[in-house]
Amino acid sequence: MLKLVFLETSLELVPPSIARHPAVVKDARRRKKKPTKIILDDSKHHAAMKDLDAREKRGRPDIIHQCLLSVLDSRASRFVDIYVHTLDDTIIWINNETRLPRNYNRFIGLMEDLFEKKEIKAGDKVLLKILDAELEDILKDVEAVVVLTEKGERDEKFLREIVRSRDDLAICIGAFPHGDFEEDTLEILEEFEAEFVAIAKEPLTSLYITNRVICIYEDERVLSDRNR
Repeated sequence: MLKLVFLETSLELVPPSIARHPAVVKDARRRKKKPTKIILDDSKHHAAMKDLDAREKRGRPDIIHQCLLSVLDSRASRFVDIYVHTLDDTIIWINNETRLPRNYNRFIGLMEDLFEKKEIKAGDKVLLKILDAELEDILKDVEAVVVLTEKGERDEKFLREIVRSRDDLAICIGAFPHGDFEEDTLEILEEFEAEFVAIAKEPLTSLYITNRVICIYEDERVLSDRNR
């Protein structure tokens, strides 16, 4: 089983420090919700976000929305265990049978429900859940950890080889718009002796990297296993 971990995902509720900003208040009133119960979105709350720490990495929930749809649409989806690690270290588990809303606004509504309820179910089946866990807990039971970054010393050939040879593997992809991994995250990854892989030496979008990883996993594990 592949653990696919989206790191430092740009997904969070509006922080209390900007909850009274007119841009946030206006959006919250329009949606009939409390300002601190809505998802931070740069396209709506840009004016309010200018003084936030790590400003360049926040307010882009569309990134993880696109990446999750790509994974869940793939032929590899049933072989993938999906985790979303947010910038504030929340860990979300996504059931690989979940059918996420394709409409962005409906996705945002679902995420807001998740942050409030901590769990989304359909009947007895848990679809999404905020775990009482840390990043270390997600990575500790795998044979190897791979991190996709343009600064990686390994290349795509190495990625294919490790996907082919390891049954229990965690592949980590940054799901934020700009900047580098935080030092705390890098320390955890180094603690697990993560291999840093560059598909290219220039920055690529999280969606492109996700699609590339899924295609490689399908080629090396899903389709090759079918042909044996």
